[in-house]
Amino acid sequence: EFHYFFTRKFWMCYKCMGLVVAPGGLGTCDELFELMTLMQTGKIKRKLPVILIGKQFWKACIKWEAFVEYGMISEADASQLIFVDTADEAFEALTGGIVAIEDAEKGNAPSPQRKAKSISNGKGKPE
Repeated sequence: EFHYFFTRKFWMCYKCMGLVVAPGGLGTCDELFELMTLMQTGKIKRKLPVILIGKQFWKACIKWEAFVEYGMISEADASQLIFVDTADEAFEALTGGIVAIEDAEKGNAPSPQRKAKSISNGKGKPE
């Protein structure tokens, strides 16, 4: 148990290899935005896979493209979000993203099979 939210968020992000987010409220959004902010500002050096379960929920609740249009985030920030609807899709996107991170850290070009695994439907521009 953590006394301060900052400490909890720090440890959540410290060794994080990816983030899978189910529909939720303000606390869920707070943790999602915290991780995205740490990546955007370079405090987290790796581009972690950020998977949002529930395409309809996330696209209806948060107008991701509006952030880009108003210049609040870059297209690259928005395009790192992976929208999925099932646990199987989330697992595939997460494992593919982790493999891509590991390959990048080792300086290896991903094999065609690994590269194919890291590409998921929904990855790319938010709709």
